[in-house]
Amino acid sequence: MMAKATGGIPIVPLTWSYLGYLITPHPLGGCTMGTDPNTSVVDHRGRVWGQPNLYVADGAIVPEAIGANPSRTIATLAERIAAILVAEGR
Repeated sequence: MMAKATGGIPIVPLTWSYLGYLITPHPLGGCTMGTDPNTSVVDHRGRVWGQPNLYVADGAIVPEAIGANPSRTIATLAERIAAILVAEGR
């Protein structure tokens, strides 16, 4: 959907096609998203566990490599978090 909206062409990385493993040279993680504050830094809304009004909406929340050029995924996550903040009236 994001590829179509931006005029891109989705391509499956060769490392996934042949090895079943995704890699990326982009720095990701550091504030990983998850469902448990003991194993992640933010929830699916980008909210930092235990820190009201603190959000992260960039590549830091991606918990692991997601393939070549994750910029569209990161942009989509940031847009989703922004939409949630607007919907909540923030």
